[in-house]
Amino acid sequence: MLVKQRVASVERWNTVFRDPELDRVRREHGLVVTGTYIDAGDPDTVIVVMDMHDLTKACEFATSAELAAARERAGAVGAPDGVWYGPQRIQ
Repeated sequence: MLVKQRVASVERWNTVFRDPELDRVRREHGLVVTGTYIDAGDPDTVIVVMDMHDLTKACEFATSAELAAARERAGAVGAPDGVWYGPQRIQ
């Protein structure tokens, strides 16, 4: 799963994103973070890469109250620029 999101402050966003409770909720939905990046073209845009183990659970997380509250605390600006689901890894 790949998410691209504009944020008010990368530092603020990262503090919320790294919260162990939010990570627990992500993992309950089959999502494991494998990388976080700052967009080369916009220093206020983050890119998150996650292994996804269950498409249905990942979609549930994307629309969950927990994520909505975390996005607000983290200073997410608007909706994500994009969310891409890739449930099958190419070996």
